Amino acid sequence: MSRAIEKDVRLLAAIAYGEASTANDSDEIGGIAFAVANRCRAWDNKTVSELRIADPNYAYAWDGSNARFNKLIKTSDADLKLEAAMMLAVDWAEKALANSGPDPSNGGFWWDGLDFKTRYAKHPKVRDGFKWGDASHNLFGVPENRREFVVRWKVKNKKTGQVVDGSERGRYDSVWVSTAAHGSTIFWNHNPDYIHATGGKAYR
Repeated sequence: MSRAIEKDVRLLAAIAYGEASTANDSDEIGGIAFAVANRCRAWDNKTVSELRIADPNYAYAWDGSNARFNKLIKTSDADLKLEAAMMLAVDWAEKALANSGPDPSNGGFWWDGLDFKTRYAKHPKVRDGFKWGDASHNLFGVPENRREFVVRWKVKNKKTGQVVDGSERGRYDSVWVSTAAHGSTIFWNHNPDYIHATGGKAYR
């Protein structure tokens, strides 16, 4: 008898299957699975279920409205193993959780699909500032949005108690930088310069 599909493996597979395009590109599905698992590992080794609780807005697929996500979650183990595309997602989920083999996301923690093109003008990553890690990641032919940000230390005047800008802490030209692109999905991380300048966490 074949073993049952573990709960977190199924959840991760459903995210990857639901968030990927219907082309069922292997590296696209695998990249999404790895991006989730990468973020779990970076964020105190959370499980996928714990990540869902900690950041419920992280993945759109798990909000109940994604048919592909819902289908994989509800399909029995026996029937799931008859569906090649869904089993591809399960295989990638197992590899991602084990951190085994190549990572198609190239260490990414986040991703965007076609909405990055269709909602470009209002997209949060565009508003924040982004750049391409490699020109080949520009799947949708959209321009970068770089802006210079300078962050300064906050210094408190001991006499007046007033907090003023002190010396420069760091500067960055974008919050986001792409790490890879497959199918119809672009993968992202925070720009290391942004993390350094703000003292933020790579996984938040």
